[in-house]
Amino acid sequence: MVIAALCLVFLWSNGGLSEVQEEFKLPIGTIFNGDDEQAQSALMFRVKQLNAKQGRAFTLNVTINVTNVEDNFKLASSICEQMYEGVVVFLGKKDVKSLDIIQSFTRTFHMPYLSPSLSEDTAQHGNDSFEIHMKPPHTQAIIDIIRHFGWTRVHYLYDSDEGLHRLEHIYKEVRGGQVVSFKFRRIPDVFNAHEDLRKLDKMETDKPKLVVLDMSSDAAYKSILKQIPEVGMNRHGYHYLIAGLDILSVNLRRYLHGGVNVTGFQLVDVENSTVRDFVSKFRSANRRKYPGSRRKLHSETAMIVDSVGLVWRIFKMMLQADPKVFQHAFRRGRIYNYNKTKGIPCTTKPPVPWMFGASIVSAMKKVKFDGLTGHIAFDEKGLRHNYTLGVYNLGLEKTITKTGIWSPKLGYRSTATEAEGKNKTVVHREVKVITGILSQPFLMEREMTNGSPPMGNERYEGYVYDLAEHVGAIMKFEYVIRVVEDKNYGRRNKETGKWDGMMAELVEHRADMAIADLTITWDREKDVDFTKPFMNFGISIMIKKPEKVKPGVFSFMEPVSLNVWICIIFGYLSVSIGLFLVSRCSPYEWRKVSKSANLENEFSLLNSFWFSMGALMLQGNDLSPRSISGRIIGTVWWFFVLIIISSYTANLAAFLTIERLLMPIDEAEDLVKQSEIKYGTVASGSTRSFFENSREPVYAEIYEVMSSTKPSVFVQSTAEGINRVRKSKGKYAFFLESPANEYQNNRRPCDTMSVGGTLNSKGFGIATPENSPIRDALNLAVLELIEKGTLHKLRTTWWKDKGQCNADSDGSKKRSLSLSNVAGVFYILVGGLVISVILGSSEVLCKKSKLFTRPETYMKGTETAVTLIGSSFERENGTIGEGPPNYPPLDKNTTGVSIGPIDSKLP
Repeated sequence: MVIAALCLVFLWSNGGLSEVQEEFKLPIGTIFNGDDEQAQSALMFRVKQLNAKQGRAFTLNVTINVTNVEDNFKLASSICEQMYEGVVVFLGKKDVKSLDIIQSFTRTFHMPYLSPSLSEDTAQHGNDSFEIHMKPPHTQAIIDIIRHFGWTRVHYLYDSDEGLHRLEHIYKEVRGGQVVSFKFRRIPDVFNAHEDLRKLDKMETDKPKLVVLDMSSDAAYKSILKQIPEVGMNRHGYHYLIAGLDILSVNLRRYLHGGVNVTGFQLVDVENSTVRDFVSKFRSANRRKYPGSRRKLHSETAMIVDSVGLVWRIFKMMLQADPKVFQHAFRRGRIYNYNKTKGIPCTTKPPVPWMFGASIVSAMKKVKFDGLTGHIAFDEKGLRHNYTLGVYNLGLEKTITKTGIWSPKLGYRSTATEAEGKNKTVVHREVKVITGILSQPFLMEREMTNGSPPMGNERYEGYVYDLAEHVGAIMKFEYVIRVVEDKNYGRRNKETGKWDGMMAELVEHRADMAIADLTITWDREKDVDFTKPFMNFGISIMIKKPEKVKPGVFSFMEPVSLNVWICIIFGYLSVSIGLFLVSRCSPYEWRKVSKSANLENEFSLLNSFWFSMGALMLQGNDLSPRSISGRIIGTVWWFFVLIIISSYTANLAAFLTIERLLMPIDEAEDLVKQSEIKYGTVASGSTRSFFENSREPVYAEIYEVMSSTKPSVFVQSTAEGINRVRKSKGKYAFFLESPANEYQNNRRPCDTMSVGGTLNSKGFGIATPENSPIRDALNLAVLELIEKGTLHKLRTTWWKDKGQCNADSDGSKKRSLSLSNVAGVFYILVGGLVISVILGSSEVLCKKSKLFTRPETYMKGTETAVTLIGSSFERENGTIGEGPPNYPPLDKNTTGVSIGPIDSKLP
């Protein structure tokens, strides 16, 4: 029994039975400045509330640690001291100057750090960050308010590095529109800023002053807002935008008169029942125990309270999922890391991270609940999202009232819009923001004129610019064209579901509309609204224009195919032989020659071929068939020759004068049948989505080949794809919309062309945020431009009238025949002459050799040589012959004589 008792005590002391404990203390580390009295009080009050709940499995153990968060050494010492004692998470403040220290400790030791200070404007964060940012980022809210009021000149006053970082972000974001000019000034001492304010007051006295006040603390806001009336800057012509999140905590009584306007944000919704309940209980608490409980609830205090609630929910969820999860981590009121080390000391080498740090942070990023600062949810980087800010305004004789709300997803919405219904959740701006993308000829940067760069909207030109001008004139609104920063049209990330490019601009309400070559697709239509298409098109293929093939030496034979030439030769032989045979058989082709009884037939075999050749060459000859059968053959041959020669002549001109292109491909199906030519499209856009989602086997195979080709055949922009086509020497084909294809093919150096037809039918439309109130008006404006023919005129202007290749590439101008076109004819002529000379010489030699072998005869008793001229003569026996064996004396049948010197050896 004694041994058993000792074993139980030993197991209990070493945590072996810790799983049966109903409750343990959860130590939380804190970092506060000395002036955070209200936040510290609210933290302890909220901890007391949570510890008092029934059925708890743990209690929160919080000790307030005050240090200077701007001093890196003191901050690091405080963090290490608390980690050595053992903490599960940190709640506390941070500053830009000590930001690196906190980031270093949290990432090295996997220690969660929840803070109401700073946000994404200054924090360097990533998916591996262990920081949870309770302060929502609101830089975009400032930008949207500036755009809502249509401010073009802004004076930005700030007092800290955080304000400087926010200014840089705002300036970068607004600069894309080229409509807002900034004058900024850092206030070195916010408690003595009279001189800085006077300098601002003296600037541009004839123009209204639009001032953004970005201060680092509530005390700074109170001080600067107190000094502004003291220098007389609370008068008509001034409009102040307070960049903090506690506009309702600021005393603005001195701004009710004088005509000044004040706009600001409020994170804590004072009308919310949860907020009212906490504030009521907190104010009724013991003032000595909880100092600062009677003052108005500030946003940082509310974020600290929500941080405690977040920690409570996380550990409650973890214990509900696994009651033994902390079995070995908590023993005898201390934290043990990996069952060995007490606490998480900073001095171990190598550093040993907190064993539950990654799990705690991962759970925090997934939790969602409603707190004092509204809806609380975090993204993968630990940043707040899906939150709202109240927008309040104060004017002449008008107390501060709520004019609208702002959210990252929907932008600014006025209270009037909210009253119309839930569907009217849009951004209202006096100056409409049009997002676009540089793409010829839709939107292009205008060249410098008169040595000075164009400003504002005048920086651009193109079809979209003209279309925006017409739409703005019809709807009577001012606008600014802003090129999208990431240069993407819009493609949804499959993992996060978020859009990029112009689609992100619309979904996140950073723009009022998108006028560009943005394709209307089913996936995009789910998140934005499109007007009727202002241009219809399809996907087409661009390739580099192949070299023109010049006519060959024997190009005159190309108008007729080889098969036809063979048939013509066969017909020529058949007709010639047939005419010879018919003439031999027909008695009408035989006739007597002079008085001789012998019959003669003119259509010998050689004469038959000569007759057919004469007809084929359209020359004719003296021979003519007499028989009916022979004349039928001649007639059908002449008719055949007439048709063949006419057809040949009709095609000959085109083949001799037109330089044809040798096309490597004719359509999309030809691409998948070869491997020499690579092909691709823009990496982000509807063209790639078409191939990716297509069920057509050919198109699916095209996408599979494009996705697997290395190096990548996808490009970041249409211009890059076109440039790649031009430099690839015919080894790259580019899929793009037919309007861009048509335009680029008509631009110098005129070395690209479109092949095949369009692969599909789509349209470009003007996109607006979902349920935008200007959607219907835009739709009517587009229809009006279509009916008036304005859009057709714009397309003609930018695609045809401004083309550069009409005179060079249409092939319609007159061409003269070059020597290469007819060189073959000259070769045949020269060849025929050479062959005839050779054959003629052969005939002479052959004839001469025969003459020398014949017996010689002499003319006796006379001194004259007689040459008989004629084709016949009468022999001594009275017969008619063609060749005399001897020369008889002249008689009456002789047709002519020639008297000349007598050759002694005349045969």
